[in-house]
Amino acid sequence: MTPIHKRGTRSELIAAAHLIDLGYYVFSPVVHQQGPIDLVAVDEEGKVSLLDVKTNCERTNTGRNKPHRIYRVKTPLQKVMKVVFAYVSEDNKVHFVPAIKERDSGEAI
Repeated sequence: MTPIHKRGTRSELIAAAHLIDLGYYVFSPVVHQQGPIDLVAVDEEGKVSLLDVKTNCERTNTGRNKPHRIYRVKTPLQKVMKVVFAYVSEDNKVHFVPAIKERDSGEAI
């Protein structure tokens, strides 16, 4: 396993644990290692969220001092499937784009 694959697998596990902590049932596709989604999250009401997990990367643009997140672009298939990106940072924080709702409070996270 390459360092990039290790980092990606680590991010998927962190995102899955975070979703479980939020009250979601989490499933990982077993048949396809490469595809438009990495995780499937289902809340108790049956709402399904399809997630593509990304390790957070930052860049500092010319003329700026503060780094910012590199946002990824969805593929046409991901757009049709309404896939949510889950960005996992070095400090194990997870940020969803677009936001998903925390099951218990209904608040966007």
